[in-house]
Amino acid sequence: MGYTMFCCDGASFGNPGAAGFGVVMRNHLCQVIGILSGGICITTNFVAENYAVLCAAELAGEWELQNIIISSDFKTVIEGFLKGQVPWFIRMRWQKAVKKISSIVFQHGFREVNFSADAAAKKGACLAAGKRQLTIGRPNFLIRLEMPGVEYFRFCLDNGPL
Repeated sequence: MGYTMFCCDGASFGNPGAAGFGVVMRNHLCQVIGILSGGICITTNFVAENYAVLCAAELAGEWELQNIIISSDFKTVIEGFLKGQVPWFIRMRWQKAVKKISSIVFQHGFREVNFSADAAAKKGACLAAGKRQLTIGRPNFLIRLEMPGVEYFRFCLDNGPL
């Protein structure tokens, strides 16, 4: 209660390649309240993932949200923000964005449970650099949504004996 979740993901078609980010905003009932997709340029997935977190915080500030959860499947990115080790290329924008927010909780989730943000990020990677699309509510391209209480599994292929 009282928190808005921002599910973040970055995508690049190639590494480096055409890249974008996606952010899915959900209320405390897990309903989608908005989607932000954005094109970056030719860059790496790491850069795109960081931009997704930054843009989530900037959007929270624009919407005057005080308590947010930022969720990402890129553990290194989450750990960097948790430790205050924000990459240099977004540091100034990050510092400005977080001044408008009272509480940020960072959460790592497995890739299998971040498929809505992944879809938004892939949509962003198809946009021109600097182009953004903000949709209020749940857009048609979001066919599936992660739901609380549902178990999602990771399958590992092992070439060793069973």
